[in-house]
Amino acid sequence: MPQPIRSWYFEPDPVPPGAGSAGDEDGVAPGLVFLPGASLQQHGARRLDPSDAPTIPGSGGDGWARTPSSTVYRARTLLIPADLLRDDAVVRAINAALRPVGMSIVRPDLDSRRPRSVGPVAQALQRLPRIAGLVPAVPEPGQPAVPVVVDAWTALQTLRAAADAAGRTDRESAVEAAEPIATLTPEIVVRIGLEHLLAGSAPSPNAFSEGNAITGSPFSEGNAVGGPSSTGSYVYSGGTRAPVTVCLPAPHRGNPAALGSRRPVVAVLDTGVRAHPWLDVASDPGGGYTLDPADGFVADDPGIQAAIYQESRYAAEHQGDPSRLVIAGPWDGPVAADPLVGELNDATGHGTFIAGIVRQAAPDARVLSIRIMHSDDVVYEGDLICALALLADRIAAAEAGSMAEMVDVVSLSFGYFDESTADVAYSCGLWQIIRLLLDMGVAVVTAAGNYSTRRRFYPAAFSLQSSPVPVISVGALNPNGSKALFSDGGRWVRAWAAGAAVISTYPDDVNGSLTPEVRVGAHPGRPHDREALDPDDFRGGFATWSGTSFAAPLIAAHIAARLLDQASALSLDQPGGQAAADRTLAALASLGWPGRP
Repeated sequence: MPQPIRSWYFEPDPVPPGAGSAGDEDGVAPGLVFLPGASLQQHGARRLDPSDAPTIPGSGGDGWARTPSSTVYRARTLLIPADLLRDDAVVRAINAALRPVGMSIVRPDLDSRRPRSVGPVAQALQRLPRIAGLVPAVPEPGQPAVPVVVDAWTALQTLRAAADAAGRTDRESAVEAAEPIATLTPEIVVRIGLEHLLAGSAPSPNAFSEGNAITGSPFSEGNAVGGPSSTGSYVYSGGTRAPVTVCLPAPHRGNPAALGSRRPVVAVLDTGVRAHPWLDVASDPGGGYTLDPADGFVADDPGIQAAIYQESRYAAEHQGDPSRLVIAGPWDGPVAADPLVGELNDATGHGTFIAGIVRQAAPDARVLSIRIMHSDDVVYEGDLICALALLADRIAAAEAGSMAEMVDVVSLSFGYFDESTADVAYSCGLWQIIRLLLDMGVAVVTAAGNYSTRRRFYPAAFSLQSSPVPVISVGALNPNGSKALFSDGGRWVRAWAAGAAVISTYPDDVNGSLTPEVRVGAHPGRPHDREALDPDDFRGGFATWSGTSFAAPLIAAHIAARLLDQASALSLDQPGGQAAADRTLAALASLGWPGRP
């Protein structure tokens, strides 16, 4: 029996050919870039407020002199391409330019993360941004140390001002540049950026996104779009997660020998997973979890996970970034931020829920789980670029030989608002690595965000960039097929899928500190108590949840399923980037992707 309402669809581009993107954001809300003070402190982050952000001289509307938009960034790091960091003269120039504001950079371990692939992909990987720590500058001999506020935005603006001064033909207003400063050109500085914080939803209590709004006021701390009569409709017992019962068996998964090809792989970069039988993930009595190494639905990559850990730990211990929280392993945790209170973290179960969506829509696929999201729903941009670069290296090696480690689709359920849309297309390291994946024929599917705005939310808004395989940005639908009130929209959102009141797998070893409103003791001779619903006891293994985070993996799963359907004509075992692109584009076309006019 067909579904009464289609749970997903693609939209054609509403802008006529040649019209460009002018007016795409006219009149839109600024988007939610709020983080509670505790979260900012925990992650060593700051909010960039356009009203008091340091600016550099200029016309006020052109280039770097324009007023920035709001965003959230880490205070003690910049993202600088590795090829620039290897150039001692460039590093000296950067530090000389930063000395007047009392800062200097600390290079990462540039010998780590060497690509195992060869050729153009390896060369591109060597140019991607790396984490550069910011520390107080060592005073000149004989000069006293002066306290300084280390701030990445101030550092970035200082570098831009120095590059502008060095690039002017009329230097009357500039101090005579020393030799190192003269090498700091606009072409260099344009490649340096902030390390943004990305979020799957607002980490503050937000009643219409994936966060668990147990405490706080969602209409003062969050994005108060409508009020209780509208956004409140997405709330269950104080949050948007709620335990449910599922009476269906696990979706049938075919024997690998009968498929006729390898299984398509969806990489889910998220919180990692926890125990659930649908995902072939079990609790390990010795701690952690175990996967089925033969043909389990969920797989991991210990090498990628270890490299993310090592790079982040090096920044924390050796690059002056002690507030950096390091992702230590592949598993989702901790369940609660404060064990004295025991309330579930905002993102607990996020990756397990997403993997379950893929299991429902593409049971013959496989999920590669890579943990980069903290359990409060926050992702560091440096960790994300690192993970995607390692993934691209794995894919390039697979396409050059054995396809056993191939990844076909990447699902990303988080994002950020950039401070300068005009710069992001050519200076953003995140776009560089995503474009590299697209060039290799990999589908990249991204969540549009839960802020009820048309302001571009990245990486989803990279859908507007030209690429051989498109970025698929996905907004959320209500169960009746209408667009969810919380979902972002705009020209850059080209796909829509079920994302409100979705039911999927949830870790069956999670039970928060909330208790039923009513509990009645057992009568003599009766084994069980009677009680009301426990709002955060998920040991039944299933939940309902809302957010574009769950719309994106549904589209990713449909792409994976279609790749398998067409495998007899376009083999999943055929190596090479062009073969991968042909498979992906054919799958999108068969699903009805309209492309661009």
